[in-house]
Amino acid sequence: MTAEEINARKTPIGDESGEAIWGVVARAARVLIASGKKIIELRPDTARRENILPLVSGRSGTLRAPTILVGDTLYVGFSEELYRQLAAKED
Repeated sequence: MTAEEINARKTPIGDESGEAIWGVVARAARVLIASGKKIIELRPDTARRENILPLVSGRSGTLRAPTILVGDTLYVGFSEELYRQLAAKED
């Protein structure tokens, strides 16, 4: 599996229209978003763009960190449970 790393501190991903963030989100078949103690699962092909963008965007209008694309799953935000799922997928 190939990996691509983008340091969001040096190259923030985001713009007023949300196109840059949507470009990342649309690459995934499934998006898992850490929201407090919950994990929200959405599918970009069936969920509405205007429902997904606020969940994956930070206050500054850029993609929330950390964000990791592994295979066809995009992991957004941090929670221990979310990263347990990521680690289990890698095993």
